[in-house]
Amino acid sequence: MRETGNGSKENWAEAIERAKEHFNEGWRELGRAAEMAKEKGQSTWTEAQVKGREAWVNAKARGMETWEDAKEAGLEALDEARDRGEELMKDAERIVRKYPGRAVGLSLLAGMMLAGLFSRDKD
Repeated sequence: MRETGNGSKENWAEAIERAKEHFNEGWRELGRAAEMAKEKGQSTWTEAQVKGREAWVNAKARGMETWEDAKEAGLEALDEARDRGEELMKDAERIVRKYPGRAVGLSLLAGMMLAGLFSRDKD
């Protein structure tokens, strides 16, 4: 038996047994803490996966909306250009029918100018 600082005598076996109990209790608490951390980590990971999937779905939906808007705007622009082209052709036909002599003269003039541009001497 030994004497402790407070003056009482303790049995070494009892002190060692209490120390073992404290040590074992510490291990059990550490195990519980590790299990809690694991559970919280797993739930956090699961939550992050869910939020990541939601963000992907939302981004994909916004991208598809933007694509559809751009596609629709492009088709509208194509229709407008087609309509304008048809109008110009109709206007040109009307002018040629109304002024056939001027149309032939302008065609000859345009042909001569193009011939002059393309047949120029390259020297």
